[in-house]
Amino acid sequence: MGVLALKYLKHNPKSTTRRVGQIGLDCAMDRLHLVQLESANGVISVHAKASLAYPEPLEALQAAPKKMRSMIQQALGSDRFRGRHVVTRLPSAETRIMPVTYHAANDQTAEAALLKVISERIDGDLLDFVIDYLPIRSDTKSEECLAIVAVAERRRVIDYLEMLRKAGLAVDRLEIGPTAIRRLVSAMGTADQQENVLALNCGRASSYLSVISGARLIFDQDIRFGEMRMLDDIARALEITQEAAQSLVSGCTFAPIGLSEIQAGYGFDIDASETLQQIVKPALLTLAEEINRTLIYTASQTRGEPISRIYLLGSLARWQGMDHLLGTLIRLPVVIIPNPLKPFDRDNGNSMGNNEAIPEIAVATGLALSGLQVDGRN
Repeated sequence: MGVLALKYLKHNPKSTTRRVGQIGLDCAMDRLHLVQLESANGVISVHAKASLAYPEPLEALQAAPKKMRSMIQQALGSDRFRGRHVVTRLPSAETRIMPVTYHAANDQTAEAALLKVISERIDGDLLDFVIDYLPIRSDTKSEECLAIVAVAERRRVIDYLEMLRKAGLAVDRLEIGPTAIRRLVSAMGTADQQENVLALNCGRASSYLSVISGARLIFDQDIRFGEMRMLDDIARALEITQEAAQSLVSGCTFAPIGLSEIQAGYGFDIDASETLQQIVKPALLTLAEEINRTLIYTASQTRGEPISRIYLLGSLARWQGMDHLLGTLIRLPVVIIPNPLKPFDRDNGNSMGNNEAIPEIAVATGLALSGLQVDGRN
């Protein structure tokens, strides 16, 4: 990684030892997510987890260290969290993530070439920003390289780290969201698997398209598409509030008509479901276009090897049947991940309690995996 990483504590535990990892902490838009995993005999499982809704907007909490400290202490006290060392990321609203293509001449280092391109794409002095990058591809013949770059204002980084310090936490590593998602998706596969998958991580205002090939992140892009846009479309079409639209969505299914009729026995309002499907379909078609462009790009970078499936994470994973509807528009299997912790559940649900599945906890889970994977996919 680039200059943003603070301190990377790489662990290589023996297979006979049991070790509790660092806490993955994600300050999402609406909730604070914490996940801590443990490793024993080569098996990773859930040690502790917490997901708390903010009592007030995140910006207000960031400006009130005592309130944030109280909330973090509440989260840590809600489960058996061990220690205060965390792996985290900057809130996504404060970070710009972009793919950058650059050329390194014979007399120029890759980092210098990359910084030159970045300086042309951001306003202001580079010294006012913290820049992190993840090399993706290097073509020795054409000298063309590709990297995923994260840019954040230096003062924002310092403020965020200082907020966590005042809350009693020690930040061991600061990452970007796509790295955490790549680590999570990689952990769900097998060590010798070279499957190409697309992770669609939907947020409230924007989403991320991440292509993972085996253990490598080969593409990542943020798009201006999120749950808020879908709710706005519904609220505007039905002349209701966004809160009423959210309530309506929770009682409907977005599965295609045939599947919707089957699901009617679960109490879904089928007539309302069909109406909502027609309202959101234009926005989903725009999303499908973005995904199709990503599929074409991926084929060009993997010698024609296609993407085999799409993982749906984040807020839209809560929308019943959304995986089926997206699958019909994209013509690829769409697999919903309602609970990113499920692959690490060692007791068939008993260790995770009866809490509601939280798809938005995916980033925190990927952060918590840092240092625990022993097969080189960290």
